[in-house]
Amino acid sequence: MPKRLLLPLLFIPLLVLAVPALAQDPGPANVGADLRGGDVTGAVGGRDNTRVFGTILDSSGNPLPDVDIWFQNDNMPAPRLRAKGRKTGTYLLRNMGRIFSRDDYEGLTVRVTFERDGFRPVIARVAVQRDGSQQLYPILFREGESMEPAGIRTVLAGRVQDARGKPVKGGGEVTITSGDGSFQASGPVEKNGEFAIVLWDAPERVNASFRMTKGGSRDDIVQLKPSPQADVVVAQFFYPQM
Repeated sequence: MPKRLLLPLLFIPLLVLAVPALAQDPGPANVGADLRGGDVTGAVGGRDNTRVFGTILDSSGNPLPDVDIWFQNDNMPAPRLRAKGRKTGTYLLRNMGRIFSRDDYEGLTVRVTFERDGFRPVIARVAVQRDGSQQLYPILFREGESMEPAGIRTVLAGRVQDARGKPVKGGGEVTITSGDGSFQASGPVEKNGEFAIVLWDAPERVNASFRMTKGGSRDDIVQLKPSPQADVVVAQFFYPQM
């Protein structure tokens, strides 16, 4: 059963369910270098820093490189902007000032299309606040491949915190298991306390064990939720407190 760690991990400020096509809270701000470069003056005026980012996955949960990406305003005729996924499968969409209308002052719904030869395209919609950011994890299936999951496909991400809500630093490890031991995934907790791990075909209820180098340990039970769209992974956020 493949398990893949998503890197780089990005800071998640709120405990929310990132479901495409629904309104969502802003996600991480520290998303690194963009694919196109530079800020853009949008139709609503001012400098725009609206972003959509994530990792493109194949049907086994592995990062898929070199995917063509198109994005546009879902609510009005607007230019369709082009980007390219990185070799690592990660991507970042910026320069959205061109697709804002004056009615989108507080945010907009972005329609994103992911395409690669030999794979079925993915069309997803994600609501994002202006100057905010949102995560989107598409799954590209090969032609003829079944899209029916054997379990829940999700990205479990968050930050290990102390009682004051401050990150527990120093790094560590998170292990995700099922109650009967038939499912297991593990990955590092970064030195800033953040983690993100792909759970592929997992059961709805899993055990999460956090072992920190400098901050002790914690065991939790996490209830996972299925995605409403077969070719888009639902990201779920969890903030264990030491």
